[in-house]
Amino acid sequence: MKALLLRSVRLMRPAEGSALDEVDLLLQDGRVEEMGSGIAARAGTVVVEREGCVVAPAFLDLHTHLREPGQPWKERIATATAAAAAGGFGAVCAMANLRPAVDNVARLRECLAKNRSWERVPVLQFAAVSEQLAGQRLAPLKELAASGAAGFSDDGRNALGPELLRQALEEAGEAGRLVAIHPEDEEVLAAANPWGGDDPTSWLLRPREAEVSAVRSALDALRSSGQGRLHLQHLSTRGAVELVRGAKREGLAVTSEVTAHHLVLEGPLTDPEARDRELACNPPLRGEEDRSALWEGLADGTIDALASDHAPHESPSDPLQRRSPGFSGVQAQLSAALSDPRGGPLLERVVGALTARPLAVLGPLSVSLPEPAVREGQPAHLTVFDPEGVWRPEPGSWLSLGTNSPFWEQPLKGLVLATFSRGRVAFLRRELGWEVELA
Repeated sequence: MKALLLRSVRLMRPAEGSALDEVDLLLQDGRVEEMGSGIAARAGTVVVEREGCVVAPAFLDLHTHLREPGQPWKERIATATAAAAAGGFGAVCAMANLRPAVDNVARLRECLAKNRSWERVPVLQFAAVSEQLAGQRLAPLKELAASGAAGFSDDGRNALGPELLRQALEEAGEAGRLVAIHPEDEEVLAAANPWGGDDPTSWLLRPREAEVSAVRSALDALRSSGQGRLHLQHLSTRGAVELVRGAKREGLAVTSEVTAHHLVLEGPLTDPEARDRELACNPPLRGEEDRSALWEGLADGTIDALASDHAPHESPSDPLQRRSPGFSGVQAQLSAALSDPRGGPLLERVVGALTARPLAVLGPLSVSLPEPAVREGQPAHLTVFDPEGVWRPEPGSWLSLGTNSPFWEQPLKGLVLATFSRGRVAFLRRELGWEVELA
């Protein structure tokens, strides 16, 4: 493999909270061979000099749906992890709401084996909190943790009652794992959708109070448990952010995430026949007041992570009534965030929410991944990107099978050039002219 010399790149050190340092970086045989200034190019070295280019530790996505096994027509492990690598991610966490759900040890082992067979970057597999995600009986959490579950989540559903959530937090905490919840109160949703049918994931009207109520209830369960770690997925409202901010001041072991689409897109959807049904997601897109609160939460540390909630589904060209909520988004998280006027000035916060802070959220299991730092002599686990570079999600650049992206064919700012994952090249943009065999 040819050596790659990155000249005058801005090196980010999110774990240290330091400013950008300008360095030369020499990569060879999957390792950071040399760091410094004025590094000489050896024979056969590919030299890349691109003004403003940034090098950061490889990103970690805490929230993806890989669809396989179960729905391979929507996504495959290979395509999802290839898209993740193209988005700068060196590892992803896969949710448990496969078909059938990952709620027992046999199913978990099947998923772990399949992930290893097809992954471009490491997949950390979550297991379900409850059997069949139904919120009636806990899955065997300790057995699942001992068998390799990275955490627990019924994401897509939130049928757990407060007492069962308290028990789950205790059991998962004893096993060193977090419990992540989809914070939408299904009783509030049912009241808002009296003719919505039996599937809460398909209900159209999803008021803010459903999220606020679910966050409040989950925090009460955390208080009563006395142990465990609670992670709140895809926050979308000011009220939820304020509750999390207060809980952190109180000292509760709670973390939270936000998606790029909730940061930068505006809703809500109220007309089920409207063309913008292609912009439907759970929770829905909100207004400017909520979006501002999400940015404030990201800036002050109330929100820990930027996660994609990668949810590949039908193409936007499919009939409206067939579209499922959710966006295929793992390839566009960095770019979407940086395309918002508020993203660029918060570059260090955005990168921190993609690197060091998600690792801290994951907790003890994160030792299976490299530390969020780029160090000389260590295997390369890093992302190279141009924050001002522009690209478009379209057939020639999009690697996920799911083309249900709200950013489809729109120019996005923030171009990933290369991703290394644990010493292996996971993604390399063609124009670099660096001939390597991808992992």
